[in-house]
Amino acid sequence: MIQTLRLENYRGFDEYQLRDLRRVNLLVGPNNCGKTSVLEAVQLLVSRGDPRVLIESARRRRESSAGEDRRRGTEHPVHHHFHGHRLEPGVGLGVSGSPDYGWVRIRVTEGDPFEPGDLFEIIAGSGGPLALVIQAGNDREGTVFALTDEGSLDWRSPAMRHLAHNRPNRPPIQFVTAESLHPREMARAWNRVIQHGRESEVVGAMRLLQKDLETIHFLAAEPTGSGGGSVGILLGFQPGTRRVPIGSYGDGMRRLLALSLSLVRAAKGFLLIDEIDTGLHWTIIEEMWSLVVDSAIESSIQVFATTHSLDCIVGLAALLKKRPDLADAVSVQKVERQLDHTVSFDGKDIITATDLSIEMR
Repeated sequence: MIQTLRLENYRGFDEYQLRDLRRVNLLVGPNNCGKTSVLEAVQLLVSRGDPRVLIESARRRRESSAGEDRRRGTEHPVHHHFHGHRLEPGVGLGVSGSPDYGWVRIRVTEGDPFEPGDLFEIIAGSGGPLALVIQAGNDREGTVFALTDEGSLDWRSPAMRHLAHNRPNRPPIQFVTAESLHPREMARAWNRVIQHGRESEVVGAMRLLQKDLETIHFLAAEPTGSGGGSVGILLGFQPGTRRVPIGSYGDGMRRLLALSLSLVRAAKGFLLIDEIDTGLHWTIIEEMWSLVVDSAIESSIQVFATTHSLDCIVGLAALLKKRPDLADAVSVQKVERQLDHTVSFDGKDIITATDLSIEMR
């Protein structure tokens, strides 16, 4: 479990640290303070610097664009990950986590034009190539990943080809965005739920919103729905009645399903949730937190979540009042750009702050 997280030259942070991290950590703070960047930094660290995490982050933030060379498809520029959005030799970033996750360092370097042609595949007439050197843990030399002219990772480079054919043994990481999981991702997670015989847990969690829910079904013929929608997910109620597409209900049902499935899939790993309370009414926030904290403890998951909502914090405090045994498992981390570290609140602090109407956001 990560207890301290340090970021250097990562996105909007020059140097920043999160301390006293617990099993479940709620990140709060104003817009554009870097809460989502912290989630991305955790993902990069736990993945041991997997460059595909940089691509995923660019896609989530819609930083990707169509490349000038259409044969290459979409470009995912990496320069936004570096503080100041710079991409030039010598620029670098670092993420480290104690006690068990070591560090990841990424730096920009000049590609050697005299390297074998299949390493950089320099296009005639282009400038000198750039590359990323990614180091993790005890890897002192690092791995070189070629960049395209547009500053994206080049899928044709040997290092990227090697990644495409290898699946390193790493802890599972689930990243749930504010838009929730794509139905395709939910279908994959549901398959895992079935394999482990945990359907009843997911249905039970969904009953927070719909008390009479009996079953959940993913249509085998169209697990991704129509046009990426949600019509491939059906909810069952009384036996003999017609099953209803989840899209017929509010966003809260889809959000809660994504959360429940992710808790199963993240066992013995990490769950990263952007805007955890999106789509959920304040009246069930306490029950939502009970689900998350209990699942995190039982399944050895470390959770990092963000929110802008006071109701989300109040709901967490209400749970801690009823369940003082959970106080040591939870923290609120206030991201303050004026400082070089977060302001950390443990379970008892959270209760005190809400009782005294102290603003933690």
